[in-house]
Amino acid sequence: MKRIKWFFLMLCLSFGLAGCGNTGEILDEVVQSGILDEYLQPENVQKIQVPEGELEVHFIDVGQADCALLASGGHFMLIDGGNNDDRDRILTYLQNAGVEKLDIVVGTHPHEDHIGSLDTAINAFDVGAVYMPKISADTATYRDVLEAVKGKGLEVQHPASGDVLDFNGLPVEIFGPVKEYKNLNNNSIVLRISVGDTAFLFTGDAETEAEFDILEQGFDLSADVLKVSHHGSSGSSVEEFLAYADADYAVISVGIGNSYDHPEDVTLKRLKNYGMQIFRTDQQGTIVCNTDGENISFRQEGKSSQSAAVMEAAYVGNKNSMKYHTLDCGSLPVEKNRVYFADQEAAEEAGYAPCGSCKP
Repeated sequence: MKRIKWFFLMLCLSFGLAGCGNTGEILDEVVQSGILDEYLQPENVQKIQVPEGELEVHFIDVGQADCALLASGGHFMLIDGGNNDDRDRILTYLQNAGVEKLDIVVGTHPHEDHIGSLDTAINAFDVGAVYMPKISADTATYRDVLEAVKGKGLEVQHPASGDVLDFNGLPVEIFGPVKEYKNLNNNSIVLRISVGDTAFLFTGDAETEAEFDILEQGFDLSADVLKVSHHGSSGSSVEEFLAYADADYAVISVGIGNSYDHPEDVTLKRLKNYGMQIFRTDQQGTIVCNTDGENISFRQEGKSSQSAAVMEAAYVGNKNSMKYHTLDCGSLPVEKNRVYFADQEAAEEAGYAPCGSCKP
């Protein structure tokens, strides 16, 4: 609402309106009229309306995490749910997009940056089915998801390599995991959804071992759009896997200035060597891809509030230590523990003290 009031005051100044003393009453009328509805939408997200036989994929900007919303003919599918701290953002995004039911929910593997807010989504909407790998995790986040599924009267289903699910008439082929691994990333559900002559390949955080095991199964991995595994880590997206996928486009879900240096240069080089056009949520915000089964188009829904803050930031605060740092400090926290400030005054007003190492 503060943003709306600011916008309205700017209108008052622009048009030189006299008697703005009753701004509150006029503002209420303007808001109720609906003409400013788009400003209430995060990233101006509009209600999703995708015809039957077409598919729209929203790679939601959730920082150093994964979350994708798929829509077709009034049906919706969610692949991963970002971090725990992304719950409000994801819920608002889905609500504004017009989601009432999630036909399919997929948690690719039990890491917090992939299932963190799945419980929120499951609790908020009707749900058809929930799919996760058999591997479990002894974490509160994982238990929250199981509790949410149970609360809907459902059971988590564990798809096997070679299974084919149905999403509103569109085939969803399950490629991995081929077996159970000690490394949680390799247990990622890897799937391919086809629409006419086009296909999208989602890889979770699958790493080299899992990628080679999938290749050995002889699946048709060809895709037009590849959701790059593990945020662009060098331990994923091996050349052999990329060669079989033979994608034209690569989408990397990754956080700005993350402490893992994702996406890594070697991975970006591999993608470019295979001629892929690269889209990144840290640079372009939420990325939306639409296909009618023949043609593919991309658009941006806009930068997230985090992305916008980072672009203007001069200092990084640590939510745990309550210290603020220069952008090149060697003691920067992981992305989910960061808060950004334009200047030192803003950081100190928020209760942050200077870092003793970089001495900002």
